[in-house]
Amino acid sequence: MARGTLESDVMEALWQAGEPLPVRAVLDTLNRARTEQLAYTTVMTVLTRLAEKGALERTRHGRGFLYTPVAEDEAGLAVREVLRRYGDAAVAHFVSASAADPQAKERLRRLLDQQEGG
Repeated sequence: MARGTLESDVMEALWQAGEPLPVRAVLDTLNRARTEQLAYTTVMTVLTRLAEKGALERTRHGRGFLYTPVAEDEAGLAVREVLRRYGDAAVAHFVSASAADPQAKERLRRLLDQQEGG
């Protein structure tokens, strides 16, 4: 999922927060590092679009919404998008490519063991 700079900045603000945020908190975070301040409606539109794209979950909170990333980082979002688009074919290609690389195969084995162990 290709994102523009502002979308990336919004995602980074939410990842750094580590908790669901309303539009105002995301806006305040973004504006701390900007000389040209963003408008509330601009950030609200970006958050809505990211939720529509599936990068964020949006839950009702009072009269507004709280936004939470669906993955813990950019790589997680990329994996979700590939799996959504290509499903089992993506998994099959990944396993095949990993099997051809002994280091990747061992890393995959360790990660699977960690997931199974807790």
